[in-house]
Amino acid sequence: MSGIDTEYAKTKAALIGAIGKFDSPAWSTKVPATPDWTVRDVVAHVTGNAVDGANGTMPANLNLLEQFRDAEVVKARDEFAEGQVYRREGRTPAELVREWDAAEPALVERLRLDANADGALPFGFDVVLLTDLCVHSDDVANALGRLPNRDTRASRIAFSGYCFGVDYRIRALGLPALGLRYGAKEKTLGEGPPAATVSADIWELLRAFAGRRSRAQIAALDWEGDPEPFLELIPAYGEREDDLVEG
Repeated sequence: MSGIDTEYAKTKAALIGAIGKFDSPAWSTKVPATPDWTVRDVVAHVTGNAVDGANGTMPANLNLLEQFRDAEVVKARDEFAEGQVYRREGRTPAELVREWDAAEPALVERLRLDANADGALPFGFDVVLLTDLCVHSDDVANALGRLPNRDTRASRIAFSGYCFGVDYRIRALGLPALGLRYGAKEKTLGEGPPAATVSADIWELLRAFAGRRSRAQIAALDWEGDPEPFLELIPAYGEREDDLVEG
């Protein structure tokens, strides 16, 4: 997709800039969105994504569209992400960023390739890599008391990617359509007239799709119609138990 390489670089710079110097205590701050990880762990994870993307070692057989109903996909997904952090235990923030910097040129080249070109990332993983970085960048901003990047092209690409996933889940389960209303725009996920419509700003919908809102928080959004059939399907990685309140 055109522009993903540029948005990736921008989002990376925003994340590192928000954390600050390598000796800053911010690196050891716990991240409420991913409570098992510190800021340093988040950077270890996205660095691992960059290295795997640059080296062509992303798991091509991992069908993330099926993670909502396939426990083996969930297990493989989590082991992949946790392994990236585990393998980088003991590395300093400076070492992590140097590793990320070194991987970035080759990754950016892969992000520029057409999907069927030699050396291209597995189908859809260009959007996955940008989306993951975008979401974690906002996670870190929230953990450090900074305002998130609410209106970026990266967040809009991420939103579109998550919409594709929700649409897939609705159709796979034979559910009626879900309507989204954000600002002056509307979108229908699934087939036919929406059985329910949720209204919120695009960033809030993005955070709900990314599993950064609990079932109760999603249900408390502005709904027309019955939200119940869709509450479990909106978060991409399974339902969040605790409320996450962000600025």
